[in-house]
Amino acid sequence: MRNFHEMEVLDRAMLVLGCFGPEANALTLTQISERTGLALSTCHRIVASLVAGGFLDRGGDRRYRVGTTLWTIAQHGPLSDRLRESALPALARLYEETGENITLAVLDNGQALYVERLMGERSIPTVSRAGGHLPLHTTGVGKVLLAYQSTEYIERYLSEPLARPTRDSIDQPDRLRRDLAEVRQRGYSITRQEMTVGSGSIAVPILVDGQCVAAVGVIVHLARLDVNRLVGTLNRAAATIVTELGRLK
Repeated sequence: MRNFHEMEVLDRAMLVLGCFGPEANALTLTQISERTGLALSTCHRIVASLVAGGFLDRGGDRRYRVGTTLWTIAQHGPLSDRLRESALPALARLYEETGENITLAVLDNGQALYVERLMGERSIPTVSRAGGHLPLHTTGVGKVLLAYQSTEYIERYLSEPLARPTRDSIDQPDRLRRDLAEVRQRGYSITRQEMTVGSGSIAVPILVDGQCVAAVGVIVHLARLDVNRLVGTLNRAAATIVTELGRLK
């Protein structure tokens, strides 16, 4: 059994996490201290532990945000299907319009976590699967998720060895940095044989209050990679998902 001190620490950690919400998704250490009524030194210790455990994430602006560990845990709770529930109708329509593989992913511990995937008999085989993880820099949805992170996060990602599943995968930091800047500028990503030979992908962000909460993408055979058509279709789907998410608040 936990002793009194351990329970007191847990209570304080929950108090810190409770500070975050729709109107307070990025807070400084001082703001957390003011909101909880805890001493700054106490807040610093608790926040450091929460960051180490992935419950909070410290951005380049020195503000703290909810981390992906909470998202992963939430997948096992009653509200775990919120994103999926909001997105499925739009994903189904997207599949009907394209006949291709449709993917929905979120950022999880430096990888793209595939929340949902729709595929048909005629769509090109892929390695992605619902509940599975793939590298950010080699997938369409992953590039979107990475491009919309802070500069500090991106540079930390680029400092690690970059996987190269195919000969067309981008594993040079400078080249990938330029690619991500283009993704952010134009609002969508393009991959060509960077995860699977013979396939390409287009993906767009799902933006809620300016934050990229997920990415939706289409994976196609290279011969059917019609960028203009697919980007328009994806943007309509993303807008629908954002609207549905708002209705579930």
